[in-house]
Amino acid sequence: VVVAVAVFVVVVFVFASCCDVVVVAAADDSVHIPQFHFVPLPHNWMNDPNGLFYDPVHKVYHLMFQYQTPRVWGHAVSEDMIHWKNLPIAMENDEWYDKGGVFSGSATVLDDASQTPMLSYSVSTNDMQCLAFPANRSDPFLTKWVKYSGNPVISVKSGAMPGRDDTTAWKSNDGKTWRMLYGTNKGAVAYTSDDARNWKYHGFINADDKTGMWECPDFYPIPGTRMFALKASTKGQDYWSIGTYNDSSISFTNSLDDIGNTTQLYDYGQFYASKTFFDPSKNRQILFGWVNEERKVNPAGGAPYGWASIQSLPRVVLMDSDLRLRFEPIEELTTLRNASTKVSMEKTIVRAGQPLPVPIKGRQLEIILQFQVNETGSSSCGVDVLASSDRKEFTTLGFGNQNDGQYMVGTDLPGGDYSVVNVNYTDPHICQKKCLDDENCEAWTYVVRPPLVGSCCLKNVIPAEKPNPTCTSGVKMASMSLNVFGDTTSSSLNQTDGHAANKRFGTILKKNGVLPSTMDLRVFVDHSSVEVFAFNGRHVLTRRTYPTLADSEHVFLRAIGGDCSLESLVAWEIIGAPST
Repeated sequence: VVVAVAVFVVVVFVFASCCDVVVVAAADDSVHIPQFHFVPLPHNWMNDPNGLFYDPVHKVYHLMFQYQTPRVWGHAVSEDMIHWKNLPIAMENDEWYDKGGVFSGSATVLDDASQTPMLSYSVSTNDMQCLAFPANRSDPFLTKWVKYSGNPVISVKSGAMPGRDDTTAWKSNDGKTWRMLYGTNKGAVAYTSDDARNWKYHGFINADDKTGMWECPDFYPIPGTRMFALKASTKGQDYWSIGTYNDSSISFTNSLDDIGNTTQLYDYGQFYASKTFFDPSKNRQILFGWVNEERKVNPAGGAPYGWASIQSLPRVVLMDSDLRLRFEPIEELTTLRNASTKVSMEKTIVRAGQPLPVPIKGRQLEIILQFQVNETGSSSCGVDVLASSDRKEFTTLGFGNQNDGQYMVGTDLPGGDYSVVNVNYTDPHICQKKCLDDENCEAWTYVVRPPLVGSCCLKNVIPAEKPNPTCTSGVKMASMSLNVFGDTTSSSLNQTDGHAANKRFGTILKKNGVLPSTMDLRVFVDHSSVEVFAFNGRHVLTRRTYPTLADSEHVFLRAIGGDCSLESLVAWEIIGAPST
């Protein structure tokens, strides 16, 4: 994925008053580095996961990733996808065709006698696709890779469409030809090959698309089913569609909505440019995603902190009977639970406006909760994590029966204005509330105009979305709906690092026409990363958060707008597993 260079920020120390807990100094950012998510060593900029595969010969997992600026492919290996060993850079930008950067791609384990892994990748000019192979197949870590002498194997100069981010290749049903996709501004284009080295254009696997550039496309069968998933990273989020695949025509037909439906997202928070791979050792499809910072950093080394971004926890891709995808953290994560720290709660009423302490604290936690669902009220139920004892800092994860509507950062809804008023330039929620309170309003857009004016545009129609980094927009829902949310509004006292203090959420859809009577939340806290898996993993939301107070490690149950009934809670401290 292409990353725009962010503006440098001046890092300052934030000092507490004499009555406050000591503030963590901004000069030492180590408190924010996650300890059981993958972070590369040496510390530097990182983005898209690339070249993921399980090596059936040496029984290890490989994770490659966009690293440094200009981009190269970093490389790490693991036996369990939890404990990672960093290796030397797999591919440098050292050839004429990739001088500007070795961009995203995938790995394919070929079906030859050696089960040779093949890396396919794109380059910074978006007009060539290339290959690489292990220098020594007997090396248990496949440390060194050699770029194919016939690169580029697909090129605009030979008539190919501009594009990038190759998928994992797969074989035709008769086993005679390989197929591979890459992303364009009209969808995912398919190429075929008899030998996995010489590739020919076939056509688009999907119908002509109007969502914009497809970054990091993915295509795979869902294990245990006859259905296929097609995915594209576009408009800042990772969209999926479920459907059937015609092997003869190399075409995909949607069974649900097409790419671009905001109820079909891998993750409703900070998650992009994801990649899956098939793990034959456990017959499962594994998903990793790039979790970018939610504060200003520079891709040139991750300045001013010296590091930037993490990979998500690895997730298993599953499908429910209503064809909705769901995601589970891999089972190996349970080995990190510190059994001696386990706490439990049952049958507890959480009063609105009275946060209830949970007898566990820390910056590395797993929390599993179950609440009753109030189908008629407008209450929100959840958990505050990374909370200070005086509650000056906290991050809220939960669900709510609300009609706050869809909230879209970096999105414009141009047209349809019937009212434009100036509001506070620091908080788009003011505009959202104006729309919720106005019976004529269907949608809204908040935009900051020079020098420092916030304009709230209320609309009596719902216009088409357009990306715009200066805008935040929303759509009002006609009736109460159940949402999962991650709220960082009160997560940090630091107002100098440009961190995103807002609420993101996704609508929880009924399963086979029925909302659940209870809502389960599985929460992972890892320093500056929080992930919540809701409704048995049908809805996932990831946020980055940067508390400043030294005691921002408490946990509270939370009820907003009405009381909540907790059925059960179990929590553990998590043992760190930083990469080495």
